[in-house]
Amino acid sequence: MPSTRNTTRHGSTAIYLRCFPADRWEMLLHRHALEDLAERTGLAGPGLYLDNGTPSSTHGPRLRELLDAVAAGRVGTVLVPGSWVFSLCPRAAQKISEQLRLAGAELVEMPSPRSAGARRRVPQAA
Repeated sequence: MPSTRNTTRHGSTAIYLRCFPADRWEMLLHRHALEDLAERTGLAGPGLYLDNGTPSSTHGPRLRELLDAVAAGRVGTVLVPGSWVFSLCPRAAQKISEQLRLAGAELVEMPSPRSAGARRRVPQAA
């Protein structure tokens, strides 16, 4: 039976997670929730970019790799639990979100358990 997953010509799907201090479980609950979101919305099986133990005041190595993969067209959709994974500073998080969008990615946040929607696109800055 053919797969119903959407493998877009604009690149694959990726999950980005960051935790500081390091999480010995490597944000497993967030990862599983985002993988489930990808499955429910027909996105291709996501690759994982994890900056475990990296403070939000620095660009972790996996975030740099993700930015490069988006710029090269290898990743077209980035799933995150919230923009806080980029930085705890809202302005810095917004800047990284914009970098991903400008490089060509669709940024999708995990919906709140209280929300009715299947997925939430991060709005572009005005």
